Amino acid sequence: MPHVYRCRICRAASPPTTRQAAEAYRQQHRDGEHGGLVPAGEDIVRVPGGTRHPDSRYVSTGAALGGLALLALASAIARALGR
Repeated sequence: MPHVYRCRICRAASPPTTRQAAEAYRQQHRDGEHGGLVPAGEDIVRVPGGTRHPDSRYVSTGAALGGLALLALASAIARALGR
């Protein structure tokens, strides 16, 4: 699940990463840019398009592999029938 730390005051953002790494970016930014204070409007957000559950990404991979298997089967049948 990728997360991004965003500071609206500085208009700064971390790269998409884990929640724990985004929290580390937040603390590093607070210490370096705001003297340890909490800037108004900062947030850690989940990146749109990221999966909600780590295993849910395998559903689309499974569907793709199933489709490839069906195509391979159809190709084998077509060859066996001589078409």
